Amino acid sequence: MSIVNLNVLMNEIVRGDRIIDFDKADMVELLANANYDFITKQAIYSKMYEYYKGDTDAKRKYKEISERSNLFANVNYFKKFVKEEVSYAVGNPITYESLSGNSDLIRKIELNTYHWDENHDSDLMKNLLIFTRGHEIYYRDDEGRFSARLVRPTDGYAYRDFNGNVLFFIYIHTSQFEEDVEEDGKVVRKRRTYYDVYTDKYIYYFDDQYKQIRDKEPHKFTCGVPVSVGVLTYEDYFDSLYSDSKGLQDALETNLSDIANEISDFRNAYLFFNGCTIEDEDLEKFKKRGAIEIGETGGKSDVKWLIKEINDTFIQNSLDRYIDLLYQITNHVNLNEKLQSNLSGVALRSRMIALEQKCTLNINAHKNMVKNRLKFLCDYMNATEIGLAGKYDYRDIKISYTPNIPQDDGATANMLSLLPEGTISKSTSRGLFSFVSNPTREKELCEEEMKQELDLMDDPYLNKAKIPIPNPNLNGDEDE
Repeated sequence: MSIVNLNVLMNEIVRGDRIIDFDKADMVELLANANYDFITKQAIYSKMYEYYKGDTDAKRKYKEISERSNLFANVNYFKKFVKEEVSYAVGNPITYESLSGNSDLIRKIELNTYHWDENHDSDLMKNLLIFTRGHEIYYRDDEGRFSARLVRPTDGYAYRDFNGNVLFFIYIHTSQFEEDVEEDGKVVRKRRTYYDVYTDKYIYYFDDQYKQIRDKEPHKFTCGVPVSVGVLTYEDYFDSLYSDSKGLQDALETNLSDIANEISDFRNAYLFFNGCTIEDEDLEKFKKRGAIEIGETGGKSDVKWLIKEINDTFIQNSLDRYIDLLYQITNHVNLNEKLQSNLSGVALRSRMIALEQKCTLNINAHKNMVKNRLKFLCDYMNATEIGLAGKYDYRDIKISYTPNIPQDDGATANMLSLLPEGTISKSTSRGLFSFVSNPTREKELCEEEMKQELDLMDDPYLNKAKIPIPNPNLNGDEDE
């Protein structure tokens, strides 16, 4: 099929004139072209992941000199910045609140995700920051529980329409062990690549020749392709931590490695004899005696060490400039710098304002994926709980992120005490404190404590033990 026909096919799918069915030959052709687009982008995403692991171009292309020191200093600021932003944004658990006050909905969310990995959301944010995009596949595990699998852009491809709706998703994975494969009439052993293709109704299974290796399966979700696609920025990898820091990262590692090798090469300093000849056996004697005797008194003989002179100030200034530019370009704060002892909390917070603004954008991209996750979770709960079809609505859930930074709770409490009654709700006030991770649950605890105290006040045994306090005014005595 030609490219023109594929464009016509896509327009038919978007208009709803054709459904996506990979049992059809023209749909398989569309799948092959989508996979080709994935392969062209996979190289850059793999490069981004290599830099996160510390496998940089500076390391790969570092020039080694024979018979000399060839140390390489790996200083991975890219990973440091990614982890800082992940910790800042999702270091504290995400909290949920029902806008209609449906506490049962919040409790069901916690129960149905209790078996998830505690680092799931932080790993999702890490993928967004490394690749500027991330994927999350939803499925039912062997026990029938709602589960999710994270897929990096190096292993998955989402084909979307102009509105950003996922039409189908390809999960690319390789066999764990080698298999017998026929190539050019010969049988060779190699690992094979497989494609799991998700549509709005089914999951299809293909091999690397686009042949179905088993029957399609329904995924049991009713609200679309069970995949969330997170996009950090529309500029993709051109607007990423990787592209911002790559050049400086390479320069810093190269120069730092050069100076490390210069220092190591000082072990090869030479002893310079001027105006005299020394035999090899005499050098061994000099080492043992710790003294050298040459020439005659008043002669022109001289002995000294011949070493390189290195401008330490120039080197240090260069390295400091690279590090400072890395922090400036990425909007991060160098917390290793010495600060004034009387610096206020407000001043410290103001130094992080650029990082806070950047992390807010990261949180928005992450929240878009969590919204879609909740849509499929509510779809799962409505389908699995008998008689509750349509009871749970993901639009009733408010998602809250608490930045993982020190907060002045004392100043917050003082500010709330000065506000007139009725200005801010108690629910909002609870959410302002760093030690309250779940305002809804905190409200329930307060109500339970108040109920217990009221029950104790109505306890007949406690009331019987109370001693009444006489009122002096009953005897006619009045204060004059």
